[in-house]
Amino acid sequence: MALSHMKMIHPMATAAINPIGIILAGGKSSRMGTDKAALRMNGESLLKRMRRVLLAAGCTQVILSGHCRDDWEDEFIPDLLPNLGPVGGIISVMFWAKNYVPANTSFVFIPVDAPLLSADLIASLHRFDYSRNGCCISDSPLPLVLKTTEDVFIQSDFAFADFEAKGTSWSVRRFIEPLSLKGFDVNDPIKNQLTNVNTPPQWESLLRELENRS
Repeated sequence: MALSHMKMIHPMATAAINPIGIILAGGKSSRMGTDKAALRMNGESLLKRMRRVLLAAGCTQVILSGHCRDDWEDEFIPDLLPNLGPVGGIISVMFWAKNYVPANTSFVFIPVDAPLLSADLIASLHRFDYSRNGCCISDSPLPLVLKTTEDVFIQSDFAFADFEAKGTSWSVRRFIEPLSLKGFDVNDPIKNQLTNVNTPPQWESLLRELENRS
C-alpha cells in the first residue's frame, strides 16, 4: 500500500520533542450536508482554526488526515480505508508512522468538527504524565494522544485487517480500549470544549451561543 502526499513528509531521525498534530477530517460530513472542514468561524475555516490551535499547543508540525482541501498547504495523509471515520485516519497515520517516524513519537489527534478545543487543553493533554501508549480525556475518545509503540501498531494492523476481512465498523473507543491509555480528567467548563458539530442545527446553535457570549 502506498500513501500519496501533496507535500513530501521527510522521515525523522529521532522522536520529536513536541508532538505531531493530526487533524482528523476524512469523513463525508453527510449529516452536515457540506464539508465541515470548510465551515467558517469568525472568517476562518474550521480546518485552519484547528491547525492554529495545534501549533499554539506546541505541536512540531500539523498534518491533515483525509483528502486535501484547497486551503491546505501543509502535508496530508489520505485515508487507506474509506468510510471508516476517525479510526480510518488513525490507522492511515500509524501506517505512515511505522515507516517514517521513530519509536515513541507522540501524535495528538483532534477532530476537525470540535471548534471549541483550546490550545491550553491540547497542551495540557500532551504534557500529561500518560502511559507508554498515550492518553485520552476521560469519557471522551477524542482528542487523543497516541505514541508510536508496538502496541499501537499491532492494534492498528488488527483494525485494518478486521475491516478488510469483515467490513467491520470501528469506533475510536473500540480502537483504544486494549491500549490501556491513561485518562485525563477534566472539569465541567472544559467538557464544553469537547462539543462536536455534526448537523446544521448544531452548527447554528453553536454560532448563536458564541455570539451571545461576545
